[in-house]
Amino acid sequence: MTYRISLILSVLLTAATIQGCSGSESRQQSSIQQTAAPLSPAADNSEWIKRLLATPPDATVTQVAASSTPPVVLPIPTEQGNSVSGNRYSLVVDQTARIVWLQQHNGLGTGMPDRNGPWSMSQPDVEKLLRAAEAAQTR
Repeated sequence: MTYRISLILSVLLTAATIQGCSGSESRQQSSIQQTAAPLSPAADNSEWIKRLLATPPDATVTQVAASSTPPVVLPIPTEQGNSVSGNRYSLVVDQTARIVWLQQHNGLGTGMPDRNGPWSMSQPDVEKLLRAAEAAQTR
């Protein structure tokens, strides 16, 4: 009888130890998940801007004729870290020609903004930035 009791206690102790180990592991994972915050959309936009600037302009666009519809300028939200350099970005969208330029404004307000591009509206980085700029306007 004593053997059975010690065997049962041993099994219970082993089960409690295993459960305690797995419990602490799940608590560790949940604390790691809580500390690993996702990138903010604005920080993500900074990365998309860098990618777009590293992409050569669309070579198929040779000349843009003036259209009756003026281009739309959409500001792109970026992380606060960019305020140190003072740079702000916006997309200049020509809906008629389906092309986009990336416009960079320096924080000093001197001179004309730099304009890069054009790129097709179907370019993946442009599509991402367009969605982000449009979402920021609806907020």
